[in-house]
Order: sequence, then structure tokens, then C-alpha cells
Amino acid sequence: MIRGLIFFVKLAVVVAVAVWLAERPGDVMITWLGYRVDTSMGMMVLAALILGTVSVLLWRLWRNLTRAPREVGRAVRGRRESRGYQALTQGMVSVAAGEPDEARRYAQRANKLLDNPALTHLLSAQAAQLNGEDSDAREHYRAMLDDPETRFLGLRGLFRQAQMDGDLTEALSYVRQARDIRPETPWVLQALCELSLKTGDIDSALEAVTDMQRHGQLNKDVAKRRRGVLLTEKARRANAQGDLNAANDASKRAVELVPDLPAAAAIRAEVRRRYNDWRKAVRVIETAWEKMPHPDLVEPYLRARHADTPASRYRNLSKLTDRNPGHPESERALGRLAMEAESWREAREHLTRAGGDNPSEGICRLMAELEERENGDQEAARQWLIRAADAPPDPAWICESCGAIAASWQVQCSNCDAFDSFAWRTPSRVRDELGQPATYARLEPQVAGSAQPDSGASSGRRAPSVPDAEVEETAQSRPDGAEAPSSPAGGGETRKGEPRTQA
Repeated sequence: MIRGLIFFVKLAVVVAVAVWLAERPGDVMITWLGYRVDTSMGMMVLAALILGTVSVLLWRLWRNLTRAPREVGRAVRGRRESRGYQALTQGMVSVAAGEPDEARRYAQRANKLLDNPALTHLLSAQAAQLNGEDSDAREHYRAMLDDPETRFLGLRGLFRQAQMDGDLTEALSYVRQARDIRPETPWVLQALCELSLKTGDIDSALEAVTDMQRHGQLNKDVAKRRRGVLLTEKARRANAQGDLNAANDASKRAVELVPDLPAAAAIRAEVRRRYNDWRKAVRVIETAWEKMPHPDLVEPYLRARHADTPASRYRNLSKLTDRNPGHPESERALGRLAMEAESWREAREHLTRAGGDNPSEGICRLMAELEERENGDQEAARQWLIRAADAPPDPAWICESCGAIAASWQVQCSNCDAFDSFAWRTPSRVRDELGQPATYARLEPQVAGSAQPDSGASSGRRAPSVPDAEVEETAQSRPDGAEAPSSPAGGGETRKGEPRTQA
């Protein structure tokens, strides 16, 4: 509609000019180079219009003729680039699909057709990686460092190559260069934190955590937890190297940030003990025991209390467990030390309360040791050891990322490199694919005293003093090869050829 209005406006202007000229007739005389031309005003205007139109057409024709070679070259280049970008796209698809031969072929074709080394270097490097040609891939990534637009991608590629080669120092240098270009990139800060931790530069890891929080990649609580964990590891390393001042500062901040982490309280107590500040060491562990009782806190506490004899160890530990009475860890620790002090009645009471209705494997083994040491009852000890085979495992430090079990808390899993992934919990239950009864993932058994069972099937473990005939009889009473007895507290007698009964 708008175009129609514009056309009619132009037509009206032309008509108005024609009418204006018709109403004002006149003669025009031109004398030039001895020639004279006499005509009317209308014919003069018409001749001028024709001359202008012919001039424009001639000019356009000349322009098209002079531009033809350049336009042809541009068309050829456009077609070449189109084919090059098509090869580049197909090469990227081949890389994503894991087809190394196709990726290499398309990379060579794109490199030939495109005058864009940044893109072709990236594809060529990825194709070389798929073919296992790490040196070629590294050369392509280094070539990308010369272009400011591709320098960041080149650094990332070199960082991954260094990671695969296990060169942590070189990988860390590439990450730091990448941070100078894009300091807010999540993978840069995460890699900087992990690699700094692995190379022992805890301060750089702490700085990376602060940057992640500032850029909104970590919330306040998560950042606080990570700082506390890193400071705990810093205090442990400084203490091991004899730098007590650094260990003291780091451990003090760690217990403030993660008061529920036993490792933080343990290293803080150890540092204060080395300063001969026994009262502070005791107070730190007592505060931690209120929040999370843990076996790792028992020995540091007893050292801080100067408990040397079994009786004093049991008596002093009672002061700690009073901070969280009735907790299974409190009862278990008291039961173990009561056995050391040969306080059999107290040991039995504590272990019974610690085990409850379903005692764990460790409690069963402690009860077996108690039966043998207190009463010399080999049969009762054997029954507890048999029960330990099917009992739930004791809590342990378990990596929540890969499921690995560690003997002590670690800041980083040695199996999967996950950061702060260890939790104190009971291993998960698993079931045999053939429908056998559910069992537990467990640590290697901790044997107590002389009641150490022989290695063998999980349900056929026995004390060395038990005759083989009795064990075979026991194995025949259940499909899985062992009987699951109830508590042997009553010390029921077992005879060959008779069914086993429990009091």
C-alpha cells in the first residue's frame, strides 16, 4: 500500500511538471561550434531526459564490465568457503561421533579450502587426539596461541594434553594463563583449585574458591565448607613439615569454618598439644565430640589428657563421652577402653548399648574378644565371629563419588580425585545377582585378640580352635554355608549331630 502511494505521488509530480511546461511554451536556440539548433522547450526537456538515461545505462554497463573479474573471483571464493565450512562441520560431527579417520580426512579438506587457521587448527588438533597423535595435537594447539581470538581454546587444549600426560605443573601453568584471559570461566577456576591442591599450593586453591564465590559459582555455605576443608589440609601439611605457626593459623580458621569435621578438630588439638597448650587441645576435641563423635578424636584426646595407663585412659575418656552420652561411638570407645582396663562388666554394658538390636561387624568382634579374654569361652567367641560375617559393616570414610573406602579422612579421593567427597557412613548393602541373601560391602576385618578367624567364605569364617567337623555341620544347616545365630550371650553348648540352639 505504501509503495502504491509513493508511485502515485511520483506520477503526480511528473504530470504537474508536464502541465507546467505545456502552459508555458517557449523556444530554445543552441549555438555550439558553428551549429545552431532551434527547438521548443518541451523537446529540450525530453532530449535532456533521454541523454541522461543513456548516460546512466552506459555508466552501469562500464561498471559491470570492470567489476566482472572481481565478482567472478568472489563467487569462486564463496563456493570454496561454503565447501570448506561444510567439511569443517562434518569434521566436527566426526569428532563428536568418535570417528578418527573421517575426522582427519575432513580436517585436511577444511584446511585446504578455508583460509581460517584458527578453526582448522582446532579441528586438526581434535582429529589428531582421536588418532592418538598427541604430539601433532599439541602442535596445533600451540599454533592457536598466536591468535588472540583462539588463544583461550589453545590453552584449554594444552591443559587437557598435560592432564592426560600427568604433568600437573605444566597443566597448572596453562590454567593460570587461561585465568588471565577469562578469570570468570567455571572450568578454569575449578581446575585451578584442584591442581593447586595436588601440587601443594593450598593458598592458590583458597584464592580460586574465593573467586568462584565472587562470580556466583559457589554459594556462601559451599564456599565456607571448601575453605574449611582446604585450611584443614593446609594445617596438616604445615604440621607435618614442622611449620607450627602456619599450622596454628590454618587450624584455628578451619575449626571455625567446619566445626563438624573431625579431621579439623584433630589437627587443631595436635597443634595446640605441640605448643603445650593442653587445655585448649582438650576443649577443641570436647567441642567437636558434641557435634560429631568420631573414633579419630579418641587418641588425640587421650594424649592431651596425658592418659598413659589403661585405667586412666578409660577414666579420662568418660569425661569426653559425657559430652554426648549414649551415642554409639561414645559407647563403643568406652567399651574398647574398658576391655583394655579389664573392666569386663563395664565393657559388656558399653558394647551392648553400642550394638543395640543389630550390632555391627566391629562390635561382634569386640564381643568375641571380650568372651575369650573374660571367660575363656572359645565357643561363645566363635559364635560372635560367625555372626560378624553377616553383620552390618562398621561406618567408614567412603567416597560419595566413586565408593572407595579410605582408612582415614582425605581432602581428595586418591581413586577418583574428587574433592571433599569422603563421608563417615555405613557401606551400602548389595545383593547377589543370583538372588543370594543381601550382604554388605566391607573393609578388611579388624581382628581382636586371639579370636582371629581364618580367611574363607564370608559365612564360613571360624576360629582356629574349632574342629573342622563342627564347621562342616554348621555349613550344612544353611544354603549359603553358615548359620546366622542369635546373640550368643547365653553361651549355649553345641554337640555334634544335634541341632544348634541358643539360650
